Amino acid sequence: MIEEDIEKIEIKSIKVPRKQSVVINNFFTIITIAIISIVIIWYVNYILPQQKQAQERLQMAIKHQQYLEAKKQQREAQIELSHKLHKKYKEKQNATK
Repeated sequence: MIEEDIEKIEIKSIKVPRKQSVVINNFFTIITIAIISIVIIWYVNYILPQQKQAQERLQMAIKHQQYLEAKKQQREAQIELSHKLHKKYKEKQNATK
């Protein structure tokens, strides 16, 4: 029984070979899967880390800009205070003359 089934399968495979279009279709399917896999691996290993680094650099630049702005405001406040004190000193000098 099993031998007869095997023989029928063998005869059927001999009678109906695979069409060339099916073989070509399978080949292009495998090539497509390989290309997509390579692109995904490339994207995950190279593009994503670069995007993360760019985001980190942008955040660092923003923090640095905020730091510089804070320092500038602090310096302006010091200069303003210095002008007030100098003005009071000059007024005191003029009052004593």
